[in-house]
Amino acid sequence: MNLESVFRKAEAARFLDGGSRFLQQRIQGALGSSAAGPLLRGSWLGHPVHPVLVSLPIGAWVGASVFDLAFRDHVGARRLIGLGLLAAPPTLMTGWADWAERDTVQRRVGLIHAEANAIGVVAMLASYVRRRHGTDGRAVATSTAGLLAIGIGGALGGHLTYAMGAGVDEVREGPRSDSPLTSVG
Repeated sequence: MNLESVFRKAEAARFLDGGSRFLQQRIQGALGSSAAGPLLRGSWLGHPVHPVLVSLPIGAWVGASVFDLAFRDHVGARRLIGLGLLAAPPTLMTGWADWAERDTVQRRVGLIHAEANAIGVVAMLASYVRRRHGTDGRAVATSTAGLLAIGIGGALGGHLTYAMGAGVDEVREGPRSDSPLTSVG
C-alpha cells in the first residue's frame, strides 16, 4: 500500500460526513459574522494563517527530538515540547476555522489530519508530564511517537493543500519568469 492509496482512502471515508456536517455547522455558527472568523482564517494576511502557525509546534517538537536523541539534553527537549504545546491551541483554532470552509471530501481528509495531530499533541503532553521529575526512555519514546503522528498529520495536510487545493483560491499554471525565454537554435 503506497501513500497515494492512503490519501484516496481518506478522501473516500464517507462515514465521517454526518459528524463533519454537524461540526462544520457548529464552527461556522460560532464564528458567524464575528471578527474572529476572518482573523483565524487569515484574511488580514491574504492567505490562511494555519500553515504559518504549524511551523512553531512542529519545529519545536523536531528540535526536542534532536535534543533528546543527539544531544541527550532532556531539559532542553522538555522546554521545546512545552513551547510546542503552547503554540498548539492557536494553530488548532486556525486549522478548524479553515476546515469549516472546505468541501465534503476535503473535510474528510481534514478530520483524519486533525485526528493524527491530536494523537501527536496528546503524546507530546504525556511526554512533557512524564518529564516533570526526569526523563526516561518512555518519555522519549512517547514524544518520538507523537512526532511520528504529527508527521502523518502533516502529510495529510500537505495532501489537502497541494493535491486537493484546500485554501487555494487561484492556482497558477506554473512559475512566471521575469524575462521571456529565448530559444537557442
